[in-house]
Amino acid sequence: MALILSLPSFYSDEKFETYTLRSIDTDAPAPSDISFRGLKCLQRGTRSRSHIDVYRGYLTLSADKEPLDVVCKIGFGKIAEILVSEEASLYNGKLRHLQGKYIPVCHGYFVGDTSEGPAGCLLLAYCGEPVKDMLTRVQPAFKTALVHALVAIHDAGVEHRDLCRRNILDCHGRPMIIDFEDSIEHACERQKPIEIGAPAPSFVSEIGCVELFQFFIDIDVWTPAYIEYIGDFQPIKLAFDAHALAKTAPSHWSPEEALQEAYRVIIQHVRKYYPEQYEDWKAGLSQLLMCLFGI
Repeated sequence: MALILSLPSFYSDEKFETYTLRSIDTDAPAPSDISFRGLKCLQRGTRSRSHIDVYRGYLTLSADKEPLDVVCKIGFGKIAEILVSEEASLYNGKLRHLQGKYIPVCHGYFVGDTSEGPAGCLLLAYCGEPVKDMLTRVQPAFKTALVHALVAIHDAGVEHRDLCRRNILDCHGRPMIIDFEDSIEHACERQKPIEIGAPAPSFVSEIGCVELFQFFIDIDVWTPAYIEYIGDFQPIKLAFDAHALAKTAPSHWSPEEALQEAYRVIIQHVRKYYPEQYEDWKAGLSQLLMCLFGI
């Protein structure tokens, strides 16, 4: 099966350069010739050791079918071809079952010789633009879906290694992960489920996976692992026991002052990080606490 590529020229978007590549999938159930016409360059690589360009355009499978809105990722030169080839192998291998759910659908990988050396071309369904908001501020449903996507990718045996906004697309309100160019095979050692909104683990060893631990910390999947009390940070477990937290107060604080301050910072912590549970939690406080703070 041949792919005829028409890509905007490096020097002018009004002129096109044409390449003919071949599919490496000999069993592909597709017509002998398909074509891609690039309409917009999304990323132009450098003319260096890893020249990889990305275009958005239309893929025509046959004259009687509507063209597909796709992205063409093409690498020129041996090193770039290898990078795109390895990415294609992940799409069609370990990550195949996640296509259309957490990663774009792959429409094939094609290779050939060009005036710029060997080329490898990966065709993927267009799935939207990168998220615009900071990942800490995305909608809760989007963040939850993002957690599920990354856990599924790790469970499939892949570590992404370049998790950032430009590689997370907003596909009609749900995340799609792209750019597995730097990814590697990975035996994830995650030791427990990721509980969104729970106190953060204090150490990576509590999760068992460096990439998931660091990324989920960065995007505020968890609430803080510590509570601030009298100018210091104490383990979050003390937020569930005001008397234990009060015992960490400096020696010049009286027990009564330390306990009152412990209750105050615990209330503040719950109000800030657990707003949905705050009213029920407050209602369950003892009459003593109600008298102390007049809530």
